[in-house]
Amino acid sequence: MSQSLGQSTALVTGAAGCIGSALTKRLTRAGWQVLALVRDPAQAQHLTRLPGVELIAGDINAPDAWRQALYGCDVVFHLAARVHAPAGTPADEFTRVNVEGTRQVFEHAVAQGVTKFVLFSTAAVYAESDAVLDENSPAHPVTPYGASKLAAENLVLQGGNSARIKTTVLRLPVVYGPRDRGNVAQLIAAIRQGRYVIVGDGGNQKSMVAVDNVADAALHVTESNRAAGQIYLVRDERMYTQREIAETIADLLGRGKRFPRVPYGVLALAGHSADVVSRLTGRKLPLSADRVRKLANNTRYSADKIARELGFKPRIGLREGLAQVISQL
Repeated sequence: MSQSLGQSTALVTGAAGCIGSALTKRLTRAGWQVLALVRDPAQAQHLTRLPGVELIAGDINAPDAWRQALYGCDVVFHLAARVHAPAGTPADEFTRVNVEGTRQVFEHAVAQGVTKFVLFSTAAVYAESDAVLDENSPAHPVTPYGASKLAAENLVLQGGNSARIKTTVLRLPVVYGPRDRGNVAQLIAAIRQGRYVIVGDGGNQKSMVAVDNVADAALHVTESNRAAGQIYLVRDERMYTQREIAETIADLLGRGKRFPRVPYGVLALAGHSADVVSRLTGRKLPLSADRVRKLANNTRYSADKIARELGFKPRIGLREGLAQVISQL
């Protein structure tokens, strides 16, 4: 793809996913040319309707197909990762994609003279806590996924210290938006089907981030030299309670906003029983002890650093972001 005078070019890995699609759209709106690296072009045809986008089929662990595309790129936005995986997926599978795949992309970016590298990471680098966590909180991942993303962060930040490339890490809590097939989409489905209950009193708080806010933040960090070598948590402007999230979804679906409330202990016991059934039958059930715990826990993160240092302010709130998800389900 030829590059026009004064026009920036980016490689976006994992461009067909929820965040990658939103970021590609945001970049093209800002006048960027985008090289969209996808594993399956058939799943990325929606990107071909955007101006200035070139699809590149390839795997981050097999760089021959896309390595030359990095020549002339200004920024790499690295999203491709192993995220959702069946229970029992070996830890080395997360390492292969999230660490060694990141190493491939980063080292080729350095070799081709890319000037900025933005790694998308996760709040799963922290252990579960009732505290409000920030970038100075100790990282202590308890899952293979979280551990692999922390290793990828360290690889990129240390590499940025020794090479002529500016690196930034964005840590994200639960992301929601069009093309999402994760926790929020599953929650919407449960409420639509009338099988959602409030765990406890519903007052526990959740940090979430609308995908458009993620895309805005990604572009924002490329515009500031102060972001070099930094980690930033990104979330919506405020946190939401479990009850507020459920009631907002119900309202958008045109359903009643009153949900049964079940004590945590009762539902946790049911979740453990469901886990036993799942192990014995090999069937994945909608209820699990892990899902109950995640619903009932506080997951709270501060995004003060990116606001203070870079002046970033999220523009999308819960209702608007959830409406975008529902409109595409």
